[in-house]
Amino acid sequence: MRSKSKPKVKRGAGRPPTGIGGERSSQYERLSLRLPDDALAVLDAISRVVGRPQWQVVCEALAAYWGDGKGLSEYDRVSVRRLLRRET
Repeated sequence: MRSKSKPKVKRGAGRPPTGIGGERSSQYERLSLRLPDDALAVLDAISRVVGRPQWQVVCEALAAYWGDGKGLSEYDRVSVRRLLRRET
């Protein structure tokens, strides 16, 4: 008897798009920032704790600052502080 498995879906080569809503993040406009070492360390720590790329952390921070988004949970804030203490 043949098993009733799903037909295989042919996917394209390469990594899937990682942008918001399935867009290609490589098509986004570029931005260069000069950050003090402590600000860059905080950005890196937040990115690690929440498991998102730094550009998404910046976008979410802007949304939270503007009032349209949510900030970090208290658990994430504590995790970031611990991570920063370990690195110094």
